[in-house]
Amino acid sequence: MRARLTALKRRLSQRGAFLLLLAVFDLVYASGLAWAPAETRATPTYVFLASLLPLGAWAVVWAVVGLLCLVQAWTAQDRFAYTAATALKILWALLHLGAWAFDVLLRGYISAAIWLLAAGAVMIMASVAKGGVR
Repeated sequence: MRARLTALKRRLSQRGAFLLLLAVFDLVYASGLAWAPAETRATPTYVFLASLLPLGAWAVVWAVVGLLCLVQAWTAQDRFAYTAATALKILWALLHLGAWAFDVLLRGYISAAIWLLAAGAVMIMASVAKGGVR
């Protein structure tokens, strides 16, 4: 068993390790959407998100991206995971930016900036060569 774990660890590139971080992030975020307590669901952000899609549906979207990142962390073909992770964070930023622009979320621009920065970090890591840092 130990030899298998060591071999699996050796297969993990920097890109793969980053995908594992994204997988954990996205899966935790999905659980936060799926099992948000009532007082959280009553906040303006959650009310806005639930007006677009049920929170459970949003949770599924985040979980699917998280699982894709988890699976592709161990493969040589990780383009779909990086694309999905970037696209989801950009979508989240645009939703918050739009809500701010239409006076639905008074400070939505702050969330939008954070999500765009997260998307930028994913895009930077996606540009790292598969063999390691250039």
